[in-house]
Amino acid sequence: MAWIKRNLFLVVGGLLAVMLLGAGVYYFWTNQQKNRAIEAQLEESKETLKRLVNQDPTPNRTNIARAKQEFEKARAAAEEAKLFFQPIPFEPVTGQAFKSLLDQTIFDLQRKADQTSVALPSKQYAFTFAHQKMQLQFPAEAFPALPQQLAEIRTICDILFEAKVNRLISVRRSRLYSEEPVSQVDHHEMTPQVNQAVGMASNPYEVTVYAFTAELAAALESFYKSTNGLVVKAVQVEVAPAGADPNAPPGAAPAVVPPSTAVVPAAPAPALQRPLPAGAAGARQPGVPARPQEGIKTVLNERLLKITMVIDAMRTLPPTTPGAKKV
Repeated sequence: MAWIKRNLFLVVGGLLAVMLLGAGVYYFWTNQQKNRAIEAQLEESKETLKRLVNQDPTPNRTNIARAKQEFEKARAAAEEAKLFFQPIPFEPVTGQAFKSLLDQTIFDLQRKADQTSVALPSKQYAFTFAHQKMQLQFPAEAFPALPQQLAEIRTICDILFEAKVNRLISVRRSRLYSEEPVSQVDHHEMTPQVNQAVGMASNPYEVTVYAFTAELAAALESFYKSTNGLVVKAVQVEVAPAGADPNAPPGAAPAVVPPSTAVVPAAPAPALQRPLPAGAAGARQPGVPARPQEGIKTVLNERLLKITMVIDAMRTLPPTTPGAKKV
């Protein structure tokens, strides 16, 4: 102890030297581990670069520029495609204003069905809005989706009426709010879809009609040419029931669908001439019956069809501003 007291500064200095030496060793060891990790990442990056360089096509300046050009072409094509998915315009009304709009729209659709000779399920058919027609107050959650569905159903029915289908059996849509009672006649189990990533949304509808192939083709062509994004996703076709009358109200006697016929021209009558003598070329032999002339033949018997279509009313979403509140 006396030696330590006499050499106190030497002992303290030695302890400090040992501590600094330990800290140096720890610092060296930890940095060596970091260097090894960095070297491993560098080797991995080298392998990735080598793999990319050896790929076909090689990511050189020419190919990168070409890829940018193709990307711009794809973006331009996407913007052009959006022109065919424009939202169906609707009036953003609420409350009693929507009630007035609903009554007027139902009246217009019923009148157009009468003008185009399209039979409806009933004279007072409300086009899936029977509950709303009797409702006096509407919850806030029903807007603006409710007037939007009304506008989309009107557009779909206008196309079917202009195609002159024989009968509109049913239209079904998605149920919007909790207070709306579930109806097997007016609602289906599909739900609207919203994809914020691509900026698209869609409302599904199910439509069932009685029609012939010509009316079906006209309706599909109108849906195809529509600029409002009406996409027919599925079509189910079956022969209509025997008692389905396209123009008579329900409960009436079944109608007979007339067959489609094609006229086959008969063979021209021979000119008046003297009968050929027996045994001459072309003379009819005794006892051989004359060949009957061909008349009208039925080549196609068109039958009434029951057609069920699933139609998506797709639309582009408006661009959102960063920090804006989503509605």
